[in-house]
Amino acid sequence: MNIILQLSYVGFIWLIIALLFLLAELTTPGLFLFIAFALGSVVASIFAFLDFSFILQCLTFLLGFAVSFFILRFLVKSRDKRKILTNVYALKGKSANVIKKIDKNGKGLVKVGGEVWTAQGFDGLSFEENEVVKVVSIKGSRLIVK
Repeated sequence: MNIILQLSYVGFIWLIIALLFLLAELTTPGLFLFIAFALGSVVASIFAFLDFSFILQCLTFLLGFAVSFFILRFLVKSRDKRKILTNVYALKGKSANVIKKIDKNGKGLVKVGGEVWTAQGFDGLSFEENEVVKVVSIKGSRLIVK
């Protein structure tokens, strides 16, 4: 078998590697790493079909991977800019029902989304039972309401 004949198949080998990386991407939820490897393999296959040396093909594979990885990373990060508040921080701005009177000393209970929380009136405000208040902030495990 001739070495020139073997080198002509290197481009197809790079494409098969790219397909394998794409299959790996399909079976891996949430990652874009294998797509970057696949794009690097496609770039290397182009260089293989243009009869560049194997070392240059490997370098273009790595360069193609790095460039596509950073582009994909930028696209994914720029798309997911919203910050989702969780736990007690998600309560800020929500309405609450007073279930135990909130006096001027800051002792009382409110119910927010089915959960009972200790509450304190904003700037010493007091609230009667069954009033609807709004959560202004959180101080420790106590909600500050207005």
